[in-house]
Amino acid sequence: MADLELFGNRDWTVVKSVRNPWGQVPLTAGGQSLSGRSREYMDKLVSMHQAKDTVSRRHHYVPRTYLRQWSSDSKRVWALDTVTGVVKPIGVASVCVEENFYRVVGPDGAAHNRVELLFGVVDAELRRVQTLFNQLRDPDELEFDDLIGLGVTVAVQRMRTVQQRRLRQQHNSWLVAQNPHDFKPIEDSDNPYSAASFHTQLLFSAMWEAADVLTTRQIEVWHDPRGRFMTCDAPVLVPFRRNVCPSLLESPYVIWPISPHRVVALGSDLLGEKAVIREATGKHVGIVREGVERGRERMIFASAEQHDKLPRTKKFRRRIQTRLRCSHLTPQGEYVEAPGCCVEQSHAFAEGPDIALCDQGLHRAAPEMWMHS
Repeated sequence: MADLELFGNRDWTVVKSVRNPWGQVPLTAGGQSLSGRSREYMDKLVSMHQAKDTVSRRHHYVPRTYLRQWSSDSKRVWALDTVTGVVKPIGVASVCVEENFYRVVGPDGAAHNRVELLFGVVDAELRRVQTLFNQLRDPDELEFDDLIGLGVTVAVQRMRTVQQRRLRQQHNSWLVAQNPHDFKPIEDSDNPYSAASFHTQLLFSAMWEAADVLTTRQIEVWHDPRGRFMTCDAPVLVPFRRNVCPSLLESPYVIWPISPHRVVALGSDLLGEKAVIREATGKHVGIVREGVERGRERMIFASAEQHDKLPRTKKFRRRIQTRLRCSHLTPQGEYVEAPGCCVEQSHAFAEGPDIALCDQGLHRAAPEMWMHS
């Protein structure tokens, strides 16, 4: 216990000890401590900044290589549009795609699509990781680079979607309403690519820190011989608790479906193993199905064998929204004296932004948040 004195607290107690199966600390120090394949990955990303611009304008925020796992012919996937209620096979090239979604303005003031080249590197690693865990039989064959690759892949896939951009726009609208001098709208009428610039810059600056949260979790692979797993257009799922989405640190699982037969579930309960492969029970399938239905932005996908299980008769009036609450405690647990308060941001399953703040006159209304609900 003497080492714990370095943290300034002699009252700490060891409650659990679990072996580290990787042989080294599973952290990248925010991308500063990389080696092997992870270093090569970072170098490839950096090299794309100087690459020649691409003419590609149709940008996929859910990679085609990912969705092909649910396709029987590598061309089409069965999809439910939760807005229209229509269920039909859709071309993989025509879904989860927007014109100029990643088009940004560079320092020279010229718009370009080089971010799409960065996502080419991201998608190549996603394909490798997805294939690796779909075919995994012996967890001891996993290498440390595979853990880092999984963490980065899940982090980027979670942050790159149209859903995350919408949530960022909601939060930005709130900040601008509270302090227009220090915060500016991320949507600019003079720059149609300002939201994309904000989103992609934030994504690539935060990806390693987000990965460090995920690489400290226990890898579980849920295997379903019956192929009942579905996915959606926001395929990294954090299950709700009573309509509130916990943080990545607090959630029992962060779930990433990788095929109709397999899900990678990053759990909070460390078992001292590189990965644990479990045969999926009905409970596992239910957790994923509920996560998909609540976590989707608009589209839900299933294999051809399971397309009749898509919830076509269900009404989807709610989805993930920004949630704001007042607290007398800061995130560090420090008490805030009245009349001050600390605004906690999280996410809720609701029809619109879920805002319930104190009436001390400290907060301004932000009606523009509802434009992105």
